[in-house]
Amino acid sequence: MAGRHPMENRWSRRQFIGRAAGGAIAVPSLAAILAACAKPGTTESGGGSAAAVGLARPDNPVELPLNGDPIAASTPIEEGATLQVYNWDAYMYKKVLKAFEEEYGVTIEWTTFNNMEEGIQKLVSGQIQPDVFFPTTDYIARLVESDLIQPLNLELVPNLASNVWQSFSDPGPFYDLGARYTVPYTIYTTGVAYRRDRVDDADASAQGYDLLWNPDYTGEIAYYDSYRDAIGMALVRNGVMDPNTGDPASITAAKDSILEIINDLDGQLRINGTFAKLPEGEFTVSQSWSGDIVGAKWYLPKGTGEDVLGYWYPEGEPGLIGNDTIVIPTTAQSPRLAHEFLNFFLDEQWGYTNFADWNGYQPPFTTIDPDSLIADGVVAPQLNKAVVTEEMFTTGLVQSQLAPEVDQLWLDAWSEIQAGG
Repeated sequence: MAGRHPMENRWSRRQFIGRAAGGAIAVPSLAAILAACAKPGTTESGGGSAAAVGLARPDNPVELPLNGDPIAASTPIEEGATLQVYNWDAYMYKKVLKAFEEEYGVTIEWTTFNNMEEGIQKLVSGQIQPDVFFPTTDYIARLVESDLIQPLNLELVPNLASNVWQSFSDPGPFYDLGARYTVPYTIYTTGVAYRRDRVDDADASAQGYDLLWNPDYTGEIAYYDSYRDAIGMALVRNGVMDPNTGDPASITAAKDSILEIINDLDGQLRINGTFAKLPEGEFTVSQSWSGDIVGAKWYLPKGTGEDVLGYWYPEGEPGLIGNDTIVIPTTAQSPRLAHEFLNFFLDEQWGYTNFADWNGYQPPFTTIDPDSLIADGVVAPQLNKAVVTEEMFTTGLVQSQLAPEVDQLWLDAWSEIQAGG
């Protein structure tokens, strides 16, 4: 694509979510909002509330209770409707949205939120009544418990079974067995990005996470301004393989490790460290989501080749991994059209275009493999570790919903980090 990418100088979805997570006082209030609107009688025939199924984990997958019946497959598509899409800013390619409008003869009204607190607050209050919503996986069970999202009729989303990794449909993701409420939107890993004109690839492979704690890069280190991602990586670097741990000693040690970056190495908590500032040369190493380093090419100064961008992710041991979702709220005025929208973004052509030409975040399509992405020029050869595979999801470390008391331990640690210790 010639010229400047239209996403430049705008915050990506990941930049927004990091900023949201960085506001430590916001998260407990969001939990409180959901707790307040939870409906104790939300059950399925045969039993159990969403809260009763326990915290979803890869080794404790949960089947969320149905809070109603999915719409019938015979439901007609709402003709001439205005589909209300409620999403992070700049997370979908307008060209693809336009294609959906033209195919179905409808209009899309795009409304954005800056963080999950804002998004869910407006959902709860009725200020926004969207047909489609984009929550993170750690809030799915609470959205079900609060009766804020509706079950899907997967007959109307055939691309889930046809185009997406089987683990997302049968048996379904660990946080939503059977894909009762969610379809995946994007997938990503969390590793370390670096400038290859300043860091040798062999050194990066040898150091791994320790690149971010290397005094050689003092003043040139960026770390995500996001409490789950920041503390999570510090835990793994310290040898704690539970990225949802409630162990106070482990959380304190992770906090102290991050303070080393800030206080001893003059590192910065920056949500745009990888996506914008590393390609511009401000940083040498940065904590990185895979989608951010893939999209970083759009921020390279004129005349700087993409070969300066590098990405490390562990081999032979698990690393941090995750995905984002699309759901249909119970307030949807066009639920049949909303199902078509989910199916459209799981279409191989349109989902791939959204990824390759816009946000850099990969959809979990069976047709995508490292060789094809590199051959097509979507991912530079030296960034091959930024390509996500289905095998990674069987071994990766997933950050999931925390119990309230554990979440508070993380938030207290994050407050100290933000205050500089």
